[in-house]
Amino acid sequence: MSTVNAVSDAVSSGDSPDRQTAMTRWMERIDDWSERFGDKLNPILVKETRQALKSRQFVLTFSVLLVAALVWTIGGSLSLMPLIYTTPSAPRMLIGYYIVLAIPMLLVVPLAAYRSLESEIDDGTLELLSITALSPWQIVLGKLASASLQMMLYLVALFPCVAYAYTLRGVDLPTISLMMAVLITAGLGLTVVALAFAPLARGRSGRITTLLVVLMVLMMGEYLIGIGVVYTIVYGNPLTVGWTVFLLVTMILLTISLSHLLLTATAAQLTPESENRSSGVRWSLLALTILIVGCNAFAIEWILEERGQVLYIFFPSLVLLASLWTFGGALMASESASVTPRIQRELPGNFLSRMLLLFFTPGPATGLVFACLGILLVMTAALLGLERIQDLGSPLRPREFRTLRLLALTYSAYLIVSLLFVRAIVAIVRIRNHPRVEIGLAALIAVAVLAALVPYSIALHANDYRPFSYSGWQTTNWVWTLSQIVDGQTPAFTLEVSVLFILISILIAIATVGRRALAMRTATPEAVLAEQQKEKV
Repeated sequence: MSTVNAVSDAVSSGDSPDRQTAMTRWMERIDDWSERFGDKLNPILVKETRQALKSRQFVLTFSVLLVAALVWTIGGSLSLMPLIYTTPSAPRMLIGYYIVLAIPMLLVVPLAAYRSLESEIDDGTLELLSITALSPWQIVLGKLASASLQMMLYLVALFPCVAYAYTLRGVDLPTISLMMAVLITAGLGLTVVALAFAPLARGRSGRITTLLVVLMVLMMGEYLIGIGVVYTIVYGNPLTVGWTVFLLVTMILLTISLSHLLLTATAAQLTPESENRSSGVRWSLLALTILIVGCNAFAIEWILEERGQVLYIFFPSLVLLASLWTFGGALMASESASVTPRIQRELPGNFLSRMLLLFFTPGPATGLVFACLGILLVMTAALLGLERIQDLGSPLRPREFRTLRLLALTYSAYLIVSLLFVRAIVAIVRIRNHPRVEIGLAALIAVAVLAALVPYSIALHANDYRPFSYSGWQTTNWVWTLSQIVDGQTPAFTLEVSVLFILISILIAIATVGRRALAMRTATPEAVLAEQQKEKV
């Protein structure tokens, strides 16, 4: 149709035949390119976009957004009269526009994405999609792309209002750009978090519980982000240009990396058990760890004037990494030990690849070793980072640095030993049952509770339920031991015992790999190769 219109326009304008032919060929090339591009688009994106733009939720939200923006534009401008002509009034107007825009982007759109994927799983539509050529990654990315398109429409609709607020003076352009960057990044990040919760729901009560958790996470995120944005609008950016650029780039990179990890985990839950669901998650977790360690190393070496501010980045990063490897290690240690022929065809083929990529293959044994090595990597990075910060100068005292080092070392030792018990408990449970990998979290909680409660209860009974002091019998009581270290009362031989436990635990974990270290890659049957060739064609 576009080619016919172009030719008719050229004829009516009196162009030469050569010009008409050139225009016809040009339009045909555009049509061919558009058709090929449309065929490559994710079908889920097309379906989700059509459903979202026609849904009552989008129509109602978009209408309310426009009405709220119009009401605030009129009402806010009138409330600032007549000082609006002489006094900078942009902060107040911009806060109102931010609230109008943040509610759909940080709450409505992520919740709609969660409900969309959750309904696909609940209604059985996902099972029909799984037998098509669509991969779980395409399904998840289609949901995310549809949510991103809705956010873009909201931003475009409210952009003139933000421009109007900028003309009222009082807020500079970098602050507005920072606000929009934070809003877009946070919106996409919360959408990914909401999508990650969708496959976790099992049964009616599970779906209700998951929905409440998602609502709590979204509202908490919107509240915390709103505090930061409103403070920046009212009081300006208190950071220097270098710090602002560093934090903004770091936030974007961490959001992308963490979103990739969550999307990979979500796609893995949608993948059949006959396929490899572990390697992608492990690669993504390792990449996120390296990125966080690299950002901290850059901050330590780059910030030369104010060393105290580096600690505000270093400590939250350690907590994040400790949480990721604690929960991730419990999940990897509780994977299924069965390896299907499809997975065997994807195993490393030669000696070098098996030696380097062995612990990225699925299974609880390799998962346990991978978790232990990851924890060891984080612990080493923490110790080196603390040593470097102390050498360069810091407001903390040497005694406090020693306490932090002992905490990192002792926590790593407790975590690695606990993962060994998790691996054993889940292996016993899987003898007669086929539980999900989430059982690893329950096993880790049980091990942690018993390790702290049993020695304390025995000592309490032995002392006739009277107060008693810490002793070597409370070594497994990780709560009391870590509390002693924080209080500056380090138990004797804590450093030596922690190092010994770490080494022994890693050796035991490697020994439990067993035959998997000798597993060979099986050849792909010719029928499978022929089927794959047909799919490519």
